[in-house]
Amino acid sequence: MSKREVKSDQQREKIITISREMFAEHGYEATTTRMINQAAGISEGSLYYYFPHGKHEILDTIVYQGIVNRMSQVKMSFSECMSITDVEERLMAIFQAIWRIFQDDENYQSFMITIHERMLLSDNQANWLLKVLDSLVVEIAVKLKQAEPLRKMSDEQRQATAQVIISIFQKVIYDELLIKNTRKLSAKMKASILPQLQIVLNVNDLQKTE
Repeated sequence: MSKREVKSDQQREKIITISREMFAEHGYEATTTRMINQAAGISEGSLYYYFPHGKHEILDTIVYQGIVNRMSQVKMSFSECMSITDVEERLMAIFQAIWRIFQDDENYQSFMITIHERMLLSDNQANWLLKVLDSLVVEIAVKLKQAEPLRKMSDEQRQATAQVIISIFQKVIYDELLIKNTRKLSAKMKASILPQLQIVLNVNDLQKTE
């Protein structure tokens, strides 16, 4: 890669970073291309050199990069889970790992932008987001098969279980980040997750098959 290409990539990332911070603070609609140009130190019209479709392309890029970055940080494995308790503890560890992702400003900002500006996403971007969520459910369902006490479940049961687990995680994240507007997970909210997971895993029935 030439020095010119490196410089161009660096300028593009600078525009993305500045736009992400502005969208998070002021909102997409209130942030103008002039504001972005001034903060990035570029002349009027230069933004379209890096993003031909303007501000909307920047929004799509922020959402895409944010999702990819967060997904890459979520590691799941249940291969060493020999009991339902092991599975519960592993799921709690996964949730806490997900929660730590939002302690990073970049991840937090891109997530909040995705939620607040979701109606502005392009059809392709919206469809891609749905596919990402579906793939996450599938991944959890596949990984759950590694757990010894869950191997007797059918694929359909694991798929349904994974879907509910994701829903539980999503509700806590939305309640804390969006409704309470806090990145500090309360002890009460954290304590509420385990009983829900226990219900989903159908502890009593599964323990009979162990």
